[in-house]
Amino acid sequence: RGILPDYIYEELLPYWHDKVEEWACTEIVANRPMSPPFVEETALAEVAKAGQKPGDPLSPADMVRAYPPWKTVRELLWAHKDLRKPVIHGLLREGETMNVIAPSKSNKSWLVSSLAICVATGRPWFGRYDTVQGPVLIIDNELHPETSAFRIPKVSEAMGVGLDEFADALTVWNMRGQLKDLFSLAEMMEGIKRGQFRMVVLDAWYRFLPADASENDNALVASLYNRLDQIAAKLDCCIATVHHSSKGGQGAKSVTDVGAGAGAQSRAADAHLVLREHEEENCVVLDAAVRSWPPIEPVVLRWQFPVWEIDESLDPSELKQGGRRRSRREKKAEQAKPAAPKPEPWTPERFVAQFVGKRPKTKGEIMMEVETAEGLTKTNARTLLTAGERLGSVHRWQKDHTSPVLFSTQPPPDGYLIAPTGSAKVVRSGVTS
Repeated sequence: RGILPDYIYEELLPYWHDKVEEWACTEIVANRPMSPPFVEETALAEVAKAGQKPGDPLSPADMVRAYPPWKTVRELLWAHKDLRKPVIHGLLREGETMNVIAPSKSNKSWLVSSLAICVATGRPWFGRYDTVQGPVLIIDNELHPETSAFRIPKVSEAMGVGLDEFADALTVWNMRGQLKDLFSLAEMMEGIKRGQFRMVVLDAWYRFLPADASENDNALVASLYNRLDQIAAKLDCCIATVHHSSKGGQGAKSVTDVGAGAGAQSRAADAHLVLREHEEENCVVLDAAVRSWPPIEPVVLRWQFPVWEIDESLDPSELKQGGRRRSRREKKAEQAKPAAPKPEPWTPERFVAQFVGKRPKTKGEIMMEVETAEGLTKTNARTLLTAGERLGSVHRWQKDHTSPVLFSTQPPPDGYLIAPTGSAKVVRSGVTS
């Protein structure tokens, strides 16, 4: 009827699917035929509403009118009852993207090889992240085929996994010397069948950037991750990218700040997994910021060629700071230092003794002295001053209504105004009624 197949697939099928779901939920009436709506009938009706002829391209505004892209919360909850299916429990789901960030030359490619083998065989990664078995594609633009052929058996042997268990489920596409940016690669990946791979690994990310592009360009990086989302949706897989961290120490940074280049890379990805150097030699701390899972617990990994292994004996919080690791002697000396004593709490009695005294002072004088006190704010000081009055250890001095109010630990002399605690009534001291 003049409607292009691509248009039907991209624009009409999702809308038709919603109409079929509505039809499926209608009440069945005996002896009344109820056939589902046909794609073309649904499309023609919506095109007619927009005042277009079949086959004519719709303007963006007409497209929104004909096929509203939004859903009410009720429709949203009905259409999406579950989260996307997991691929790596705790980290990654179908259609999602994950960054794997680590310092240059820190064996991160060996790390993702073990991850790929785990997904290809359905084994837990590091014994703690369960995986859903499925074929994996590694697109590697750094290693020669000979290097990949050497490394993968080494990793599987160290993991105790036989080659026959994954040799047909793990595929490697070596692109060293055939450099393609992500946009060119995406066109080539159109030839991959939907569902052919459960996970695709891009190693290394910096080599997939367009020529003369800057990895610090937020707009460009955002467009690249948008392209990754499109690839993941078309192939029905998840995608992991391998990237390097910036130069210098990473220990003082938050997880999402680790990674060379634009901040958009950590914001756009669904999981941002980082390796940061530990105080212990040949050890890193694995941590991640995840979007569709609860926060993960960081863990220390120790390099035991050719794989990383968890080291439960080390504290993940002991990240390497600055450019140098502390020596064992420095660590022991620090641990041997006595713990700093806890600061003495500020009580009304302590406050009155230190800041009020016998000599009458204005509240402003007292607050100026409080500024140098450790662990005491002006707000807390006002509260403690009021508490001192209620306890009877602080007294107000005021000669008349135009005079400033003074505070002292001594009662005012005869003839001064006083305000009894908890009362707004003002009386003159030494006067009885």
